[in-house]
Amino acid sequence: MQLRPRAWLLAALLVPIGAVAQAQPSAAPDTAAATPAGPGATSAAPGSTDAGAAPADDDPDSNDDLIADYELGVDGDGAASDDGAASDDGDDTPTTGALRFGVYTDSDQTSVYRALGVVSSAAGAWAFNGSVGIDAVTSASVDVRSSPDLSAVDVVTSASGRTSTSGGQMTDNRIQATSGVTWDDSHGRVVSLTGAAATERDYKSLSANLNGSIDVLDRTTTLLGGVSFTDNWIASVLDRDLHERMYALGWSLGIARVLTRNDAVRLRYDGDSHEGYQSSPYRNVRFGDWSTTTGPRGQIMFTNTLGPADGMPELEPTSRLRHAATLELLHALGDHVGLHPQLRASHDSWGVTSASAALDLRVAEPTWRLQLGYRYYQQWKADFFQDKYTADPSTYTYYTADKDLGDVVGHLWNFGVSWVLREPEGLGSSRLLLDARVDLFRYSYPGFLLLAERTSALVQLGLTWEL
Repeated sequence: MQLRPRAWLLAALLVPIGAVAQAQPSAAPDTAAATPAGPGATSAAPGSTDAGAAPADDDPDSNDDLIADYELGVDGDGAASDDGAASDDGDDTPTTGALRFGVYTDSDQTSVYRALGVVSSAAGAWAFNGSVGIDAVTSASVDVRSSPDLSAVDVVTSASGRTSTSGGQMTDNRIQATSGVTWDDSHGRVVSLTGAAATERDYKSLSANLNGSIDVLDRTTTLLGGVSFTDNWIASVLDRDLHERMYALGWSLGIARVLTRNDAVRLRYDGDSHEGYQSSPYRNVRFGDWSTTTGPRGQIMFTNTLGPADGMPELEPTSRLRHAATLELLHALGDHVGLHPQLRASHDSWGVTSASAALDLRVAEPTWRLQLGYRYYQQWKADFFQDKYTADPSTYTYYTADKDLGDVVGHLWNFGVSWVLREPEGLGSSRLLLDARVDLFRYSYPGFLLLAERTSALVQLGLTWEL
C-alpha cells in the first residue's frame, strides 16, 4: 500500500541535492566565494579578504537545502495526488521571476550590498532557469587591517580604484551568473545541469553541477546524487605577477525516505577535493611572541616579531579532502506546520572537524509562509593552525593567519516570512509574492588573537511573480 504523505512534506523531500543552494545566495556573504554552492561546495575562496565569510568547513545553505521552496498554495487537506506524488501536470508550471535585495553588515567592519535576479520557465518535461547576482563589498576587516600592504594609507589598489585614506579598506564588486536546465519525467526521475561563472578583480571561476534523483519502492524512497567541478583563477591587486589556479571537485550521495504521512528523513554524504593554491595573497603570518597596537587610522601594527617585520605570506597545503554527513528529519505537526531538525558532521585532511545541530519551524498557509530557525556550529582547528607561531619560520611546514581554520563556535538565527500579494484574476494575470528574511550570526574564535568574536546580520527582501 502506498503512503500518502502531506503534499508539502513530499515536495520538500524531493528537492535535489544542491538545488536550493544554487538558487539562493549564501546566508553569509563572502567577497571571494565565487564558487557557487553545490555538492561539496566550500564557502571561502582562495584570495578572500574575509569580508564576512562563514567558517571554511561550514555549509550555510544546508538548513534551506531540503524544505525551503515548498509551495505557499498547499491544498487544504495537505493530501498528495493519487500516485503518492506531487501533481504530474507539467503544463501548470508557471514562468517565474524573482528579484532579491540584501544588506549584510558585521562587527568586523564589513558591509555587502547584494542584488539577485532569477528567472525560470518550463516546457513539458523540461525546465530552464538563469540568475545574475551582484555583490558590492566594502571591508576594513582584521585581514585587511593586518595586511602590511592593504593597511597602508594613501595607496591605490585596483580593487578599490581609488586612494585609501582609512588605514586599510578594500572595495570590490562580485558578479555571478548561472544557467541551468532540468528534465523531470513526472514519474520520479529528475536530472539537472547547472553552469556558473563568477568574477571579481582578483578572482574568477567557472563551474558545472550535475544532479539527479530517482524514486523507488512505490515512490516512498528517493535516491539522490550529484557532482560538481570548479576551476578557480586567483590573482592579487598587490602583485601583478601572482596568477594561481585551484580546482575543486565535489560529490554527493543521498537517500530520502517517507516514513509516515507526517514524517520523512534524508541522509546525505558530501565530499570534495581541492587541488592547487588555497592560501590568501593578502594574509601575512607574523612569527615570535608578538603584540599589537592600533594605528591612528585603524591599521593593526605588530611589534616584537621574529624574522621579517611584515611577516611572511601564509602557506597552506595545496591538497584538501573533506567528508561530511548530514541527517535531516521532516515532521509535520499539521497540514501546514512542520519541524525540520538537522545534524551535520564533517572532517577534512587538514584536521578541521566540525559538528552542527539545527532546528527550523516552518509554517505554510495558502497565502503566507513563515520560517523560524536556530543553528549551533562548532569547529576544531586545523593541525597546522596556531594562535602564535613563536619559532623561526623555517621550522614550520605550513602556517596561516586564517581565523576560519581555527577553533570556531557559532550561533545562527533566521527568520523569514512570505506573503501572496496578488492572486491571478484571469488569463494573462500573474501571481505576486513578497518575502523578507533576517539572518543573525555570532561567531567566536577562541584561538585567534586578533578577533575574539564577530556578530553579523543579513537582511533580504524579495519579490516573486508567476506568469
